[in-house]
Amino acid sequence: MCSKKYRNNKNGNIYEVIREDVINCTNANDDQIMVMYKSLEHPEMLFVREINEFKIKFTLIE
Repeated sequence: MCSKKYRNNKNGNIYEVIREDVINCTNANDDQIMVMYKSLEHPEMLFVREINEFKIKFTLIE
């Protein structure tokens, strides 16, 4: 568990990364590396996004 926090560049919401090494196993995108993250406002909601797209749409909070 990495517990890094990121700000969504579009809506400003804060998210916590759970894993950065999730593997997509759908037929069209086998072996694609995904990021799993959750909303700090709604921690029961989990999200996944392709890692390169995540790096464009989110900014690490230091």
